[in-house]
Amino acid sequence: MHFLVIFLAIICAYIIRYISQISFFKNKRNWSYSLFFFIAPVLLILMSSIAIVTMGYKGQMWGFQATIISYILAWLCLGFAIINLLIYAIEIKFISQKIDKFKEKEVLGQQVKILETSFPYAGLMGFSTQEKGFLKSLNKSYLVLSKGLIQLLSKEHLQAVIAHENAHQLHNDPLIFFCLSYCKRITFWLPNNDILWQDLVLLRELRADNTASKSVDFLLLAESLLIVTQIAMKEKSPLDNSMVCPFINFRLNERIDALINDDDSFRNFRWYQLSWMLLVFAPFFTIPFHH
Repeated sequence: MHFLVIFLAIICAYIIRYISQISFFKNKRNWSYSLFFFIAPVLLILMSSIAIVTMGYKGQMWGFQATIISYILAWLCLGFAIINLLIYAIEIKFISQKIDKFKEKEVLGQQVKILETSFPYAGLMGFSTQEKGFLKSLNKSYLVLSKGLIQLLSKEHLQAVIAHENAHQLHNDPLIFFCLSYCKRITFWLPNNDILWQDLVLLRELRADNTASKSVDFLLLAESLLIVTQIAMKEKSPLDNSMVCPFINFRLNERIDALINDDDSFRNFRWYQLSWMLLVFAPFFTIPFHH
């Protein structure tokens, strides 16, 4: 019976991911929908695994004998998630230590780390090793600008780029990107993984663009996007996938259209919309039936 619990969780995970591509949901630019379709499957599987491990492999549930096979399978799921989290955390730590050694420079009144490359890059990378306290360090990333970007853009355009990155920091996006990126790693085998990931990244970029446009001219921000993306598409990026919140995003038309039209529909989010999270705890309701 325990095996049925985790089997149903996997089936539900697939169903949720396939539902995400129904036109009604696919055409909506909604953070809560995209977040649900992206992380609910993995949370459901993990909660099912925790419930099975808690019940153990002895005893019965609803008249069916528990087996060690489902118990081992649950531990494998949890082990896979834990090992991937440790590996990812170690990678981010090494990246953060490497960035900490980058040359620091004041650019338009802001302290930034300089990336020695002609490739135009701006982004929040790693987590600050200079912050006191674990939680504070998780919520503070290094602002990294490449030499190529600084030489490419005018002061006004560069200010717009910095405003965009500061907006990411303001909305705690470094930590959010870390969590979402981890979920992406452990759900690579589920359908529509990359599609949902790109949708979530786009929504965060749109919000950062919208916030930045409150402090700088939105046309400067749109022009900066166009200039940087055009050059970046001509050059091969020397960077790996360790970026946290990169300014460059090749869904250029959507971002520029949102800026020009002052589209803030994607910001209509309320915490109660996360009430669906309670559904992922459903497997725990099976524990009282285990004897």
